[in-house]
Amino acid sequence: MSESNGINGHKPAGLQWKAGLVTSCNKYLTAEKFGFKINASGTALKNKQIWMLEQDLNEEVVYIRSFLGRYLSSDKYGNVTCDAEEPGPSEKFAIEYTKGTGKWLFRQIEHGNYLGNSGENVKCFAKSPGECEHWTVQLSIHPQVHLRNVNRKRYAHLKDDEIQCTEVIPWGQDALIILEFIEGKYALKTFDNRYLHKDGGLVDAMDDSSKFTLEIKSGQISGLAFKDNDGRYLTAVGSTASMKGRNKVVTKDELFTIEDSHPQVIIIAYNGKLASIRQGNLFWVSTKQMQKIFVLLTSHCQPSHNPACIFFCGE
Repeated sequence: MSESNGINGHKPAGLQWKAGLVTSCNKYLTAEKFGFKINASGTALKNKQIWMLEQDLNEEVVYIRSFLGRYLSSDKYGNVTCDAEEPGPSEKFAIEYTKGTGKWLFRQIEHGNYLGNSGENVKCFAKSPGECEHWTVQLSIHPQVHLRNVNRKRYAHLKDDEIQCTEVIPWGQDALIILEFIEGKYALKTFDNRYLHKDGGLVDAMDDSSKFTLEIKSGQISGLAFKDNDGRYLTAVGSTASMKGRNKVVTKDELFTIEDSHPQVIIIAYNGKLASIRQGNLFWVSTKQMQKIFVLLTSHCQPSHNPACIFFCGE
């Protein structure tokens, strides 16, 4: 898994999520290179506006790390800095969620204050959240991903007009899930441009029933949860592990992780035959209709050399 999304799912020290944090004034939280200064002035999600939300394996808290590798912290006076090299008590934030809006609140654990802004200035002084303490969280990932259910240890894919979490290896276009970000919420779309409805069906047009807010859970069981407009979380239901909104509490079955979706290709020879493999690593040109799909990886290990392409087959 590459580092672009990769940390969104499988890191032994705890899950990490790359995201932009947007104020109620539609400005991104920004980390400056000079003096590790921070402000709320960004107008687009670029490198300085990308933050790593690091989950803790033992507590329901997150640590907020800038692209410079320094952690966001606050003192008892509400002053916010971002120069800590290691996370400690002052860097712990609990996440609270506002009903229906998809917005997050970051409450600093040590002093109980909420992270917010006053214009471009970032502060952590409010004992109760107001408008300026509400944040929209936008994942900083490529929208085409693989979605893995934490409990079932299987990937979501399109099957029988449903999204089912039954695939061991996310192979082929059916395992491609597209995350669309709309007004602070996310829609899950299949490769054939249909949206997941909260009842488990697939619909051609997006509406409120096919938009989900994001929540993350820290601790020994960590992951990402999708909440529908009825307050129910997407889960994998029954023997087919069909994705639909069902429960109003988050358990292991409601948690997901995200992985990169590498380009997958079909190789066609000059005579129209399809490249395939048979019994191991033997490369074969077949006349059969069953198409073999390969992942396309590029190598840039030697800057002085031309990039190399590697074709990987999942069988």
